[in-house]
Amino acid sequence: MRPLVFDGVGTVSVYQSDGTLKYLDDKISKVSLQLQLDWQKVMGGESGYAFHYTAQDLADKASIEIPRFSTILAELSQGAETERGSVKFDETETGVLDPTNGYTVKAPTKYGGTFVAATDKVFLIDAETGELVPLTRAASAPTAVQYMITAAGKVTSDAANNGKVIVITYSWTKDDSTKSKLSGKRRPKPFKLVHRFELVDDVSGNPVPCQLTIWKALGGGTLDVSQERKKPTTNTMTLEIMEPDVSAENPDGIAVELIFGI
Repeated sequence: MRPLVFDGVGTVSVYQSDGTLKYLDDKISKVSLQLQLDWQKVMGGESGYAFHYTAQDLADKASIEIPRFSTILAELSQGAETERGSVKFDETETGVLDPTNGYTVKAPTKYGGTFVAATDKVFLIDAETGELVPLTRAASAPTAVQYMITAAGKVTSDAANNGKVIVITYSWTKDDSTKSKLSGKRRPKPFKLVHRFELVDDVSGNPVPCQLTIWKALGGGTLDVSQERKKPTTNTMTLEIMEPDVSAENPDGIAVELIFGI
């Protein structure tokens, strides 16, 4: 077989131990396979030489780079638990107290959520120093050092505060949302990874079907969930290649398999 240039990325499929398809992505940035066999120099021995070489345990690794975040990636790489249902958000907003309408929080309406009563704290921003001056919640008729808030999150205060800038912190909930829960003792479960891709034969120009199969991998490494302005987040999941069990699908107990249709 002629040497091939790896210049394309294809589809990644992840299967659970029972064969269930766990994850599928056809827009990955990079797949890397590092097959590593190291030798250790051991001094002495019966050979009469000053030292001899002993093979260390295999340290094969693979990684996939994906320019998105997914709860499935958190499960595979970090052993996270995905939970769906109602979630609570902690919000901070800055607004101006309108003389007629006061100020109404925006996030619950924007995202289709519900304002959580009694979670609010309101501060006036001092126009000269920028200091946050806390106001006290009142049930009715607030004074200049108080505010009143409705169940919908509408803030009003004394007329002396009309036109002033406020900061309000509060919580709101949203149903049918998703949460990734990562415990301090988390451990990912092993899975099978299949990478199907296509290369081009430089001589003939014809496509060459290729496949990388890792029969038993364990997720690890760093899952990056950082946010940077005007720069997409790229997540790199490191895979530890394990020794698989012998099965009908893999009778030879192969750890990694590379297939080229040429």
